[in-house]
Amino acid sequence: MSAPTLEVCASAARLAGLTISPALSIFRPAAQQHQALIALAQDPQCCVSILVSKGRLIGYVAFHPPSAIEHWGGDRTGEIIELGAVEVDPCYRGQSLATRLLQASFANGRFDHTIVIATMYVWHYDLKRSGLDEFQYKHLLQNLYCSVGMEPYRTSDPEIRLSPANALMARIGPGCPAAVLAEFERLRISEAPRQSRTQPP
Repeated sequence: MSAPTLEVCASAARLAGLTISPALSIFRPAAQQHQALIALAQDPQCCVSILVSKGRLIGYVAFHPPSAIEHWGGDRTGEIIELGAVEVDPCYRGQSLATRLLQASFANGRFDHTIVIATMYVWHYDLKRSGLDEFQYKHLLQNLYCSVGMEPYRTSDPEIRLSPANALMARIGPGCPAAVLAEFERLRISEAPRQSRTQPP
């Protein structure tokens, strides 16, 4: 098996020219996920970093503004970014590829002037294929996100509070403006109800 190549913030055209591994189906069927990633890559506010092997997409991490229907979609600054999904073909797991994807995406100060959040929901965990229980998988994700400086935060987000296996993590960039940090804190403790979401963009 050849080593996959890593590309940061791939273009929509680049993504469209790849086939997607059918195993990238945690969040939705692989073909639909492929189209969702292409759509994200067309938005200059988004970043889709990818792993490619022999013309096939075998892993990705997607960053985007929170959806307006989410609790975090109430961001009034437009400067809070969500790490919406990270996924690697199980055939390539055990090589720290997800860690490499994240570290490359955060390199060169790309997110140093914003706050990147990750909302972890048990219903998105790949428990069947990983063989882990929900708390073991939560711990795995926390370790992964800690590798790029993210930290766990308490929150009143009603979806996260649905299960103790859910969590919020965030990285406050070293150049993050005070107004963005204040907005993060406002949303973190806000009780404003928002429409439930079952799939990431």
